[in-house]
Parts: sequence; C-alpha cells; structure tokens
Amino acid sequence: MQKHSHLLLDIEGTIVLDKRYTPVPGSVRWFNSLAKKGVKARLVTNNTTESPDHLYDILRKRGFKFARDDFFTCLTVALARMKRNPAKGGAKSCLVFGKQAVKKYLRQNGIKPMDSKNVDAVLIGHDPTVTYKKLNTAVGAIIENGAKLYTLHRNRRFVDENREIVMSSGPIAKALENACLVRASLCGKPDRRFYLSSIKGWDVERSEILMVSDDPFADLIGAKKIGMKTCWVLTGSQKDRNVVKKIAKKYHPDYILDSVTDIPG
Repeated sequence: MQKHSHLLLDIEGTIVLDKRYTPVPGSVRWFNSLAKKGVKARLVTNNTTESPDHLYDILRKRGFKFARDDFFTCLTVALARMKRNPAKGGAKSCLVFGKQAVKKYLRQNGIKPMDSKNVDAVLIGHDPTVTYKKLNTAVGAIIENGAKLYTLHRNRRFVDENREIVMSSGPIAKALENACLVRASLCGKPDRRFYLSSIKGWDVERSEILMVSDDPFADLIGAKKIGMKTCWVLTGSQKDRNVVKKIAKKYHPDYILDSVTDIPG
C-alpha cells in the first residue's frame, strides 16, 4: 500500500466502533502517531446524534489528539446553509428529525426547533422516534409552507450503541424527496462542497489525499469523484467485501483493509 501524507478519516466505523465511541483496537495510538511521522489527518463525520462540540470532547476524552480546526461535521454545514437560506432571509425555525442534542445545538445558534409545518426548514438526521405523523408534517411544511429540505447525509445504515445495524437518515430523506418532488440540500459526505471545505489549506494534489471510511458507497464514491484515493475499512456496518461488485469499477476503493491501523503512517 502506498504511503499518503494527507488523510481524511471518517469517525464512526472507522476510528471508533459504534455510538458508544469505543475506539477501534489500536486506533488511538495509530492516530496520535501520525503527526509525529509528518502525516496530516483531519476527521470528517456525518454524525447526527451529538452536537459538534460534544462529539469533539468525547473523542478527545477517548484519547484522540487533534485540533478543533481538523474536525468537520455535517451539522455545522447545515447550520450555515439554513442561516443563509435566501428564500427565507435565513431560517428562523426548523422541523428536526434528530435527537435532543441536535435540537439544542440549533436553538443555541438561533434556529428554533418546532414540531409544526409552519417552519422555514426541515432537517433530516437520525431520529429513532420518527413516526408517519411526523413525516406528514414535514410534507406539509415543504409543500404548503415552502420549507427548504436539508439532509445531514444520505447514509443508509450504521452501527448503534448496542452494536446493532440500524437504518440511518438517507432513506428518510429519500422518502420526503419522493413525496414532495424536491431535492434535499446535502450537508455532509459525499457532497463535494463538504469534501472541498475539509481539505482547504492543504497544498497538495487531491490524488495525494486518502479518504478512509467504513462506507464504500456514499463516502468513498464521493471522494473518488473529486479525485481522491480511497480506503475501505471493515470495522463498521459494511463488512462483506463482495459488495464492491455493486459499485461501478471506476469507483472501487483503492484499498480494502481490516482496520485503519493497517494504514502505514
């Protein structure tokens, strides 16, 4: 495997195993050794269950050493986009599919979460309490009130705190897009704008950057499309190597490894 001097690292399923943020065995020591070897690494996450500040603190407490500027989340992107929504003069209210930590983060930053169709925006994150009634409220907000639809990501599934594979936000976003005949604004991976903002300041060719994730579909295909090298690790919800057969050959991962710790520093 070629050594890369710049790494973009997914978090859940890649450097931690689950929603308890249990580190992948050996990942803390491996990650913290990168800087000493001259390797630059940044963390990029589609996490929709914690506020960015809380997740940063969790990872630091688990032993990962990194600067706040080397940490990029879909939620910070979503907040910025909703605030500059030109049709509404900046969203002031939002119907949120997500946990209390997400709602609290929005509230603290000037956007009021409301369980109503009379909102400026609809934000899709992981919501284990989603109901048909709430989906219908979202449809009313979009069609009747002109609310803008945002999705934090399009991931299909993930491993929860009980180490069970559960449905993620992507299918919910797809259902609302289909019902309302709209396209959601994608705020996280694999949106090219998310990737480009996360590598800002790195004066290297994109082909010299390695994107590492447990998701060979959304995450790695998105990185491939803008010219990065990609590495699929088998520590997350996707463990069957044969799934690459479902991916166009030009988007196949450059590397498939058992663990992130197998990447040379």
